[in-house]
Amino acid sequence: MNTLRLNSLLLAFASILAACSSSELAGVRPETSEYCDNFLVYDMCALDTNRDGVVDIVYFTDSDEIFMYREGMQGRFPRRLAVHQCAQQMDEELVATTSRLFFITDETSFLEKQDIRGSMMIKYIAYMPRVSACNMQAAQDSAES
Repeated sequence: MNTLRLNSLLLAFASILAACSSSELAGVRPETSEYCDNFLVYDMCALDTNRDGVVDIVYFTDSDEIFMYREGMQGRFPRRLAVHQCAQQMDEELVATTSRLFFITDETSFLEKQDIRGSMMIKYIAYMPRVSACNMQAAQDSAES
């Protein structure tokens, strides 16, 4: 029970940090419209297709497959990118957290960068059961064919 309480507190704290930090960005021009980095074992890019400072899609660089997207982007994906069979729509908190990547500059502190990465990882982990179930179903469907 203590582990559950601790995880809940960590998640709540990360969400508050993400909300506070993203509200500071209002009215500030984004540094970039595409941000690529290595997260765990994956090379990923976040893309803001209209340069409004809000993430539209996140994709794997090795396969150029979209695995997460913002609501309203379906059917409006860049043609150069495929859509992963288990792509997930991002919730508002994940959109806000991931959008912070576009405002990273040379002056951004290491602590701020780690806060963004940590907040993203917490949110990505919440999506893992759905993605794993989808991948397992796709593998089973493929084996049955």
